[in-house]
Amino acid sequence: MASSSLPLTTAYQLFSVDFSTITAVDNNSNFKIRLRFTGPNMTADLGARVTFNNIAVDGVKIPLSYASPNVFNVGAAITNLVPSTTQVMTSYSVSPSLPSGLTLNTTSGVISGTPTVAALASNYTVTGTYASGTETFSLNITVTDGAPTALTYASPNVFTKGTGIADLTPTSSGGAVVSYSVSPALPSGLSIDTTTGVISGIPTAVTSIATYTVTATNSGGSTSFGIVITVRDIPPSALSYPSPNVFTRGTAIASLSPTSSGGTVTSYSISPSLPTGLFFSTSTGIISGNPTVIRATATYTVTASNTGGSTTFGVVITVNDVAPSALSYNSPNVFTRGTTITSLNPTVSGGTVTSYSISPALPSGLSFNTTTGRISGTPTAISSSATYTVTANNTGGSTTFGVVITVNDVAPSALSYNSPNVFTRGTTISSLNPTISGGAVTSYSITPALPNWVVF
Repeated sequence: MASSSLPLTTAYQLFSVDFSTITAVDNNSNFKIRLRFTGPNMTADLGARVTFNNIAVDGVKIPLSYASPNVFNVGAAITNLVPSTTQVMTSYSVSPSLPSGLTLNTTSGVISGTPTVAALASNYTVTGTYASGTETFSLNITVTDGAPTALTYASPNVFTKGTGIADLTPTSSGGAVVSYSVSPALPSGLSIDTTTGVISGIPTAVTSIATYTVTATNSGGSTSFGIVITVRDIPPSALSYPSPNVFTRGTAIASLSPTSSGGTVTSYSISPSLPTGLFFSTSTGIISGNPTVIRATATYTVTASNTGGSTTFGVVITVNDVAPSALSYNSPNVFTRGTTITSLNPTVSGGTVTSYSISPALPSGLSFNTTTGRISGTPTAISSSATYTVTANNTGGSTTFGVVITVNDVAPSALSYNSPNVFTRGTTISSLNPTISGGAVTSYSITPALPNWVVF
């Protein structure tokens, strides 16, 4: 309270100061009052002195009072409120009615009991009646509920975008919860009932794992619980690529793009690694590039993933070589039976030849190397002119060439007859038979014509 200044005179005076607005004064045995006197000539000087006589201080008691204000808890018995009075009260009453569970003894004025319902701070007017009148006192009472405790939810929770969740219902101990709140805001599509605390809804957006703090509150206080929620996407499904695929070394491929159903794919992976020269985008799943090596047929497993799961597809890829082309041999060829030939080696363009074949079979004594395509050997039989088709192969295809080969016999040599010969007309001659070396003679001729009587 503000300082009070009380002017003194030479006459008897009575001053009153009201301390009722200072709540700390009530029932305080250490309460003290200090009097200070100020003015001129307040100290003894040159034999003069100032004297104050018959000073008395008396505290005037409030006719009716209670300890106030009061804050009680639901379910907890209160310390009795006993009235302080200056009169002998014969009865007491109160208005409005006290909070549920509290009672006023109309004879003693004592307020007691155990509050059962929370009540906001309110003033209750207690009236004390005595023989010659009444006195009143405004008593302030607040009843708070017991603070809620042990709040809990099912946690952690993993939900799927677009799928309704099973309601999350809180449990708690202590006082009844009046309201619920949550921070930060729940994932889009989910909501909390601020009265019941139930979390429900259909999540509409993918959300990383996070903790959402739910606070349960009543007039007695609050308690909190961190509920962990993750919203995953719908898993991808039905992943597909064009397949099987046959590519040619050195030729850029038409990009292979995936298709899928379900949720949005966030990443792709592939195993095993693609053939050298082909590339795989882990963000789009597209396979592209220009293969630089030959690869046998193999299955490459692509996995499409998101927060909800994954799906796979096996892409079949073969990388063939460039088909061989422009196969050629020295041709036509005329060989002699029994004479080793100069080997015939092929020339070819395009991809590397992996094997050669020939049809029909070469003349006896000649051989064909299926790896190099070389024709070599010593022909052992006469063979009329014929075309032998050579085929050069690799993984990319084949090309052919017709090699013309003739195998002649060894030319006859050293032809000889018995000579000279003298015959007699009319006398049969002894036959003249030739001797000859080299190859077998297939025909003979003579010039000029023999005499008519000689047969050749």
